[in-house]
Amino acid sequence: MNTFVIIALLGLAVIAVTGIAGRYVAMAPEVRAFVLVGIGVGAAWLINLDVFGVLSIVTRDSATGVTVTGLMIAGAAYFWHEILAFFAGLSRKLGDEAETLEQREHLRRVA
Repeated sequence: MNTFVIIALLGLAVIAVTGIAGRYVAMAPEVRAFVLVGIGVGAAWLINLDVFGVLSIVTRDSATGVTVTGLMIAGAAYFWHEILAFFAGLSRKLGDEAETLEQREHLRRVA
């Protein structure tokens, strides 16, 4: 269970770093996926996290376990990105962004 929490929180950290970088550099969605993989694998190598070793699953060598753990972190980050985008869209839908703009800009409704 602790391993799942570590992967989930590292995924959230990776998506936060990618979001900060995305404010300064425009990225296409395809490039974002590659950046997530790079940062995820880099984070796993930085802290030398091998989930398979923690769970006593035998791998060929430790480097493979760490790299696949980085891919799992990147997958968790991509999942976080989609979940947060869903809630942002839900917030815009429920907040009726058009009505807020009309009131703020003193526009009248056409239709």
